[in-house]
Amino acid sequence: MVFYSALLGFPVLDFHFEASREQMIAQQIRAAGVLREKTLALFREVPREAFVPERYRTLAFADCEIPIGHGESMMSPTVEGQCLDALDLQPGDRILEIGTGSGFLTACLARLGRRVTTVDLNADFIDQVRLRHQSIGGLAPIDYRVEDGHHLPESLSGETFDVIVLTGSLYLPDLSFKRALAPGGRLWMVLGTGPIQEAHRIERVGAAAYDDRILFETRLKPLTHQPEPQKFRFA
Repeated sequence: MVFYSALLGFPVLDFHFEASREQMIAQQIRAAGVLREKTLALFREVPREAFVPERYRTLAFADCEIPIGHGESMMSPTVEGQCLDALDLQPGDRILEIGTGSGFLTACLARLGRRVTTVDLNADFIDQVRLRHQSIGGLAPIDYRVEDGHHLPESLSGETFDVIVLTGSLYLPDLSFKRALAPGGRLWMVLGTGPIQEAHRIERVGAAAYDDRILFETRLKPLTHQPEPQKFRFA
């Protein structure tokens, strides 16, 4: 069956996408240990192919990063699934996303939470994502902001969130994000400078107490503009 998608702007073979989507869920996401049904349902309900640049659309369900412009990439489905599953989003969650990118993860967050604030340095990303989100519908309110997010933006100082997601890596931990967690809030970030980095889930368990768990090894591009850590030099 062929249908015409006003969102994508060209005829789409719906049976092909659906078969590829189910294969992605079974062989990549579920195989990586993502078992929550509400997480798996996101990959059925949110059309990932609508967030992929047209020239890479055949890779929409491949387990790889996809270039989206400005030297940035869409995270692989496996990493997206692991991130969403670890955060265990709830209907009342106030969510902050640093690095809007393609907007796919933003849409997933807005399917499960109460409200999403998403921040990106690139105004054209925000413009494109806003249109994509309007086309798919069924999302919680989203506050789109064009700001530098390598540190908690000044405009968000004093606000707290139940969930914070960083879609780019940090060389070193940044306390500003931890401090922006509400009690019981969860933060997902990838840390490290080498070829192998670590994904962390950090939960605020007290006024100044955090439970920091390393989930898995991965590799994400660093958030733009963060200062690189000094390297040791031997005389």
